[in-house]
Amino acid sequence: MKVNVLIMAGGRGERLKAFFKEKPLIKLHGKPMIQYVIEALMKTKDVGKIIVVTSKHTPKTKNMVKHFKVEVLEASGDDYVTDVQYAVRKLRLKGPVMVVSADLPLLNPTILDKVIDYFKSCGKPALSVMVPYKLREKLGLSSNLTLKIQDNLLVPAGINILKGEMINAEEIEEEKMVLNMEELAVNVNTINDLMVAEKILSRKSASQKPCSGKA
Repeated sequence: MKVNVLIMAGGRGERLKAFFKEKPLIKLHGKPMIQYVIEALMKTKDVGKIIVVTSKHTPKTKNMVKHFKVEVLEASGDDYVTDVQYAVRKLRLKGPVMVVSADLPLLNPTILDKVIDYFKSCGKPALSVMVPYKLREKLGLSSNLTLKIQDNLLVPAGINILKGEMINAEEIEEEKMVLNMEELAVNVNTINDLMVAEKILSRKSASQKPCSGKA
């Protein structure tokens, strides 16, 4: 079963607006942040259609993503949840729909495969991915929303899956998936978040370079 994906890229990005006009287009290692998300999803085995949800706040993002094999839908950009609901209804999406924030530049196909597999086996109609608050604290990241679940402090990672046909339900039973992974802990909302993401990307890039020493 393929999972259709909504990449949410229509927010105002107010905490970064003084420095960048459109958050999804902030460059990390010379590449727009949303491009990392798109490329990770394109390499994920069970992903079906990829739809980038933009708004009047992100017109340049809308034009940029047209160069990829994705669909584009413009929503109001007034509220994240409202935009998700609008997209699912407008596109009449059925079955599992993954919702991913455009500000997760460290995502990779291995993580996304793990999330999709977990959703398929959990038996619930919705899944929310969480990271431990302690991990974000360790990385020097602040958290606007912290949830206490079974004595554990958790922070939403910006990845959810739900069954599209249940979008109009008042309440949806939800499974929580906790992953202690720095790639999920870093969603870029502030300049400090951006610096942390740059640092991790630099470290990963250096570790992947082949050794050039003589035999």
